[in-house]
Amino acid sequence: MVAQSVDSARSKRAVGNAAILTLGAGVETALQFFFLLLAGRELGPEQFGFYGYLLALVTIVSAVVHYGLPVISVREIAQRPADSPALFSATFRIRAVLAVVSFACAVLAAWLLPQSVEQRWAIWLIFAYLLFLPFDLSFLFDAHQASRWDVPGRIGGRVVSVGLLFLLWKIRGRVTVVDVALCSSLLMLVNAGIAWLVARARRLSLPWLSPTREVAGLVRSGTPIMLANVLTFGFSQMQTILVKWFSTALETGYYALASRLLMPLLIFKGVLYRVFFPLISEVAADREALTARLEKLFPLLALIFMPAVGLGIPAAQMILVPLFGAEYGGAVLPFQIAISHMLLTGMGSLFGNTLVATGDERTPTVGLALGCAVSLAAGFALIAPLGATGAALASCGGEFVSMGYCIPKFLRVARPRIAARMIRIGAFSIAGCAMFYAITGWTSLSSGAALVAATLVIAGGLWTSGEISRERLQILPGLFRRVK
Repeated sequence: MVAQSVDSARSKRAVGNAAILTLGAGVETALQFFFLLLAGRELGPEQFGFYGYLLALVTIVSAVVHYGLPVISVREIAQRPADSPALFSATFRIRAVLAVVSFACAVLAAWLLPQSVEQRWAIWLIFAYLLFLPFDLSFLFDAHQASRWDVPGRIGGRVVSVGLLFLLWKIRGRVTVVDVALCSSLLMLVNAGIAWLVARARRLSLPWLSPTREVAGLVRSGTPIMLANVLTFGFSQMQTILVKWFSTALETGYYALASRLLMPLLIFKGVLYRVFFPLISEVAADREALTARLEKLFPLLALIFMPAVGLGIPAAQMILVPLFGAEYGGAVLPFQIAISHMLLTGMGSLFGNTLVATGDERTPTVGLALGCAVSLAAGFALIAPLGATGAALASCGGEFVSMGYCIPKFLRVARPRIAARMIRIGAFSIAGCAMFYAITGWTSLSSGAALVAATLVIAGGLWTSGEISRERLQILPGLFRRVK
């Protein structure tokens, strides 16, 4: 009875944690979209492209600064709670050194390279973001199974960032790339500040400058994770850089907007995998239990991402230009191509996550390396003639290669019976998308009516096939019950 009571309490906490993280991701997504809307409309494609280029560089460098420590430190603190102060101090020191060195390199590069005064200030301000990364406490909250306490800082940072940009626009009637860069870095400063206040209130130990001997061990453990993260960001960010190098400023703006609009969906995906990874890890040693859990997780993720793609492709054609302006018309097709891979990769990341949970980090890392290589090679070949569209195609190709490489090894670990359900969910999602284009192409009905019809096709098909039902909607709480 006591064990059941403890298990029930853990289950409730886990469900509550997941619910708060998901809600926080939704709010953060809405705030980020408003930020993109204001920045995109005011800067125009060329200046927004320069901002997107800088943001891509910062994102890749941030993977180096984090050095895989948000993953390694969570594992080490969870396994050695008594050493938490020393591990926290080592994590802070490593990231602080890398952040200062990276920022100094950015300052020097901006000074030496031919840039306008405005662009130079934008570079300095946006790379200042790196200086606040060592103070990020998300890994500490995760290690103490209190990830929900990361939400106030993330939302607070977005609110201040969006609020300041909106205030500057109202006061001056315009915003510049310098303003946008400032607000982007301010986001991390506010995020970290609120997180530290929350951690102090929760009485978590934050000995950031305490003596420690954990640095060398964390560096060794973090290196492969850091490399994998750099490769992962290579998919989502390197194409923006390549478009800047090999195409025009206008095409850079198109792709920058397309990739940034996709980012909220990727953030949401990251939150879901952050919640689901422990669920996979705790049953990784039991093949039967692992297979049973994957048979629930795969369809759950498919029900989120496949319909999102089926509706996102036509929605982009319908609302992107009205929201951001006719000058961004060239961003529609790149965004549609970029989001299309989520039809499979939205759930396909489970292949790599399952292998990592079972102790095989090598296969997903090799897959990422191959995918990144394919993405870069395709980018070199396609960006010059096709611009932003070529970048989107190259990115999709890399994603599919990375996912596909993991599948044969995954099938040696588990063989969940999911094919029929995946086909049904995917078919109804594609049918909804096709319905939109059939209505807009062959009738005089509005795009809004066509999108409603597409939504009804998807929802109706999933409901009549039993993929959406009261019983299946109640699956998630059950997943958090620990396996005996």
